[in-house]
Amino acid sequence: MNKIININILQKDLFKKWLQITKPYHGLTKQQQDILSLFLYYHFKLKQDITNNKILWKILFDYDTKKEIKEELNITDQVLQNTLTQFRKKKIIIDNVITPSFIPELKKEDKQFKIIFNFNLINE
Repeated sequence: MNKIININILQKDLFKKWLQITKPYHGLTKQQQDILSLFLYYHFKLKQDITNNKILWKILFDYDTKKEIKEELNITDQVLQNTLTQFRKKKIIIDNVITPSFIPELKKEDKQFKIIFNFNLINE
């Protein structure tokens, strides 16, 4: 039997919820999730206008984007830089690119995003 739950959510909040739901797989702290979710959101927004991936990633990790994230989360540059270093150590960011497994596949025209969990029941 399947259970379906429909949730209305803002685009920006979707990326935070994505990281909250997938926490058992990545183990990020709340602050790390908040920071990464904004990078994912800005990646999504920039990707709509920038087709060159090299330019897209350069702009995503540019001063202006980082400044917006720091202001929105009310964090210092040191906190952001330390978190980015942790992301690199955990291989979440490699060569200034977010690892694809952390990026939800979402297109501008999408009205839904589904996460499907399959629970394989094992007899005890």
